[in-house]
Amino acid sequence: MAKDLDLDVDAPDEVSQVLRDAAEAYHESAGDLESSWQDKGAGRPWTAIARILERAADQIDKKI
Repeated sequence: MAKDLDLDVDAPDEVSQVLRDAAEAYHESAGDLESSWQDKGAGRPWTAIARILERAADQIDKKI
């Protein structure tokens, strides 16, 4: 997983990958929270944000 989640990229088609990398990081964080708190809802906000980022990346790919 890339740790560089900077949206200051060289080309428009690189934005969607940054968003997907961020979504992956948020999915991971959600899993870590659920595991450490032993609560399925602990990571729910991060999962919701990750899904929004994935949809945004898909829309960007369709437009470019």
